Amino acid sequence: MRTRKKYFYLSNIWLYLSLLCCLSACQLTPTAVTPQPSRAPSKATPPSTNSSNELHFPPQPTQAGSTITPLPTNTPTQPANQLTIQPMADDHGRPVLAFYYPWYNQQSWNRAQMSDLPTIQYNSGDDITIDRQLDYAAGAGITGFISSWWGPADKTDVNFGKLLTHAATLDTQYHYHFASSLYIESDAPNLNSSDKLVTALSYINNHYSNSPYFFHWQGKPVLFFWDPLGNGRTLTQWSSIRQQVDPNRQMIWSAEGVNTDLLSVFDGIHLFSAGWWGLQNNTMPQVDQGFRNQINAYNQAHNTQKIWAAGVMPGYDDTRVPGRKGTFIVPRNNGATYTTSWNAAIASTPDWITITSFNEWFEGAMIEPSVTYGNQYLDLTRQFAQRWHG
Repeated sequence: MRTRKKYFYLSNIWLYLSLLCCLSACQLTPTAVTPQPSRAPSKATPPSTNSSNELHFPPQPTQAGSTITPLPTNTPTQPANQLTIQPMADDHGRPVLAFYYPWYNQQSWNRAQMSDLPTIQYNSGDDITIDRQLDYAAGAGITGFISSWWGPADKTDVNFGKLLTHAATLDTQYHYHFASSLYIESDAPNLNSSDKLVTALSYINNHYSNSPYFFHWQGKPVLFFWDPLGNGRTLTQWSSIRQQVDPNRQMIWSAEGVNTDLLSVFDGIHLFSAGWWGLQNNTMPQVDQGFRNQINAYNQAHNTQKIWAAGVMPGYDDTRVPGRKGTFIVPRNNGATYTTSWNAAIASTPDWITITSFNEWFEGAMIEPSVTYGNQYLDLTRQFAQRWHG
């Protein structure tokens, strides 16, 4: 889906660059699924001194088929109210997992490089920040984060350890079980070879997979992998990696992409893009149902139980990321885009739902409370999560 990958190293401490591939780089256009446009939402690109041109993809998404009315936009600068946290039992049954980025610091927040700003600017590693974000997420019915991960001892690794610790506190205080996973950023310097991946995945097995606050599905720890076939990687290589790390298939691996050939090694697929081309063409229900049908057909043909994770997104705007070419906007339409995305996802009867994203600020794909929208998107998330959880 994306041609670029994240490599953000922000400030003098670390300026996090993030590059993201276009969905057109994926190797298969799904059968019975609306073809993909040439560009797609990409993980944030490196800040630079060059500005990018703004592109808008018509037609704009509509609210057709919505069953929940979007809430009015909050007054700009209105602080988000804390949502009430309701107890959530272990295992959830119907997980809602939000992509999460733990790399920000106080120097990250530059309105010239983002379409919006958080109501509270923060450092991702601060305890008060993690507590607040978990409160926001739990109050909205999110059951866990998929946290961007660049390898052992990286800042993203340190902050993930903190996330698990704070999830335990959330459980103690509110009886809300918040279980998170890792997004293996396959192009990161510490992960960009088979040997490095074997070392890193073994580290995860030893350090995180047994935690009760690490996301498990049917008793198995779950990992998410970004762009497994990017930069020349092959399924043969991934098969070898898995044989070394998880020979007995005691974990669940979810691959980003639309190529069902991935299922020969991985246990499911997810779309970081949330199938945005369906929003562009007003065919979101057909896109999500097309993927559900493909997974069902694969399972029937191979006697497997591969997993379909439907993605949802509030909108997208990377036009302020310095140096990025081919930027564009998926308009939010005062919540209509998010509503359409959620309704299509739920209708496709997925195993999981993923949100792109909790806090990808550089690409304008966040639901975290913002200066422009307040807590509108947390409120919408809560409504849909309640409907999804049943």
